Amino acid sequence: MTTNTTNVAVPVAQAQSPDDLARTFGRTLFGTELRVLLFIFTLIVAWGLAIATWGYPALIIVALCLVPVMFTVLLLITVGK
Repeated sequence: MTTNTTNVAVPVAQAQSPDDLARTFGRTLFGTELRVLLFIFTLIVAWGLAIATWGYPALIIVALCLVPVMFTVLLLITVGK
């Protein structure tokens, strides 16, 4: 049994500018979601560089800084706000 298959290239419209690309996906290229994701990515990269530079203390400092934050969140949950 033989099958005849052909590979057909599908033409893709090429964007000439970032605005064309944004219109293609239906949203702005520099929207709020992208800014938030880039901010989070920057924080993760900075944390990774700190771990590479200072080692274990840089790994632990995030947990130590999150203790008061989580304590506040638990208090707000308990109060009901």
